[in-house]
Amino acid sequence: MEERSVIFQIKTLQRRPEGTDAMEEKAEGSLRREEESWLLSYRESTASGLGDTRTSLRLEKDRATLVREGETAAQMVFQVGSPHLCRYATPYGEVPMEIRTLRLDVDLSELGGKVFIIYKLKLGGADVGENRLRLTITPANEG
Repeated sequence: MEERSVIFQIKTLQRRPEGTDAMEEKAEGSLRREEESWLLSYRESTASGLGDTRTSLRLEKDRATLVREGETAAQMVFQVGSPHLCRYATPYGEVPMEIRTLRLDVDLSELGGKVFIIYKLKLGGADVGENRLRLTITPANEG
């Protein structure tokens, strides 16, 4: 499948002991089918707090790999039952990160679809809570 222009509706929810933070934003990007996976790509908005960063999400049968490149950089792997360790790079330095995926749902076609991920996150060894990421993808010409 050739690359298709899409609109991402991005909803994030972070539950921490001190409270809950939610954010919702839209981004223009692309969707492409590659053999056994889907590749989603978009540029983060300034509201995300990630600076000038491009985010790509490769979705396979039971695994999602999120790659951020730019002012903020990381490679985060989401796979239920398999904790993932990586480094989270910011303009202020790097922090070790651990991801434990609790749920990964993917429902995509050439017309778009939905991705839902629930995961627990540790930064620098400290538990920072449970995170939820919900992406809704629609064709750009309908958005």
